Amino acid sequence: MIKAVIDIGTNSVKYLLAEVCSNDKPIILKDMVKITRLGEGLSKTGRISPQALLRSAETAEEFVLDAKKSGAGEIRIVGTMALRTALNAADFMRRIWEHAGVETEVLSGEDEATLSFWGALSGFDPGNVKNCCMIDTGGGSTELVFAREGQIVSRSSLKTGALTLTEKYFSKDIVSQEDLMNAEDELKELFALTKPPFRAEMAVGIGGNVTAMASVFRRMERYDPTEAHGTILSEEEINRQIGEYSTKTGDERRKIKGLDPERADIILAGACIIRYAIQFCGCSEIVVSDRGLRHGVLLSM
Repeated sequence: MIKAVIDIGTNSVKYLLAEVCSNDKPIILKDMVKITRLGEGLSKTGRISPQALLRSAETAEEFVLDAKKSGAGEIRIVGTMALRTALNAADFMRRIWEHAGVETEVLSGEDEATLSFWGALSGFDPGNVKNCCMIDTGGGSTELVFAREGQIVSRSSLKTGALTLTEKYFSKDIVSQEDLMNAEDELKELFALTKPPFRAEMAVGIGGNVTAMASVFRRMERYDPTEAHGTILSEEEINRQIGEYSTKTGDERRKIKGLDPERADIILAGACIIRYAIQFCGCSEIVVSDRGLRHGVLLSM
């Protein structure tokens, strides 16, 4: 049976179409991402703006139409932080139902973290690693999952992401040291709200921010998920990229080899969160997984 997952995030809408057989791994037919900025301005107003609502809804509806044309027997739409917090989230979901005929399920932070974890690990075998941590840096939230020998020990969802942190501290074309310090102080306060259950031996990173950093590290002419998957980013490389992003204007960032120009304005915030997250879980590097929430949802189907 062909199944489809549409993941409506704070920064982007992701679409996964796969053929699922009972005894085999799913065969991925399509895996697409479109940046729509559903959460643009949400932290200031508490509401999804009409423009952001329209952009994201139309993208989701296009993906639903494609899934139906492709013969999908099951289509699941899931929403994350933006739809958990927006005062007018119901308007968005109503629009999707009226135009596409599919209900949108808003995941709790814990469910998002769990599904992201299983999606991330579906891409490779961590082998005999006893303690690991999955880090998912989205547009509006960051999920942390600690697991021991494949069993989840703790799940946390922090209310900070690349889009929201950018809007608070990095919206100016030139980033100052004060901006960086203020962002660091906020991350310190947010991460202090939870405690790691143990020191992880391996950190696995998912989401558009960490895959973009892998693309920059490998200087890709065009993003290749198979090349990004499994990339190891050291803390030294993360610091190097933060230094590069923080000293360039928006236009200069868009010219960085390997970086999607549409992600150039939020990549600094994403990199700062990733740096703090790996320190938090006790690691000095992060292994990039090109898989994530949508793959976890697919597995649950």
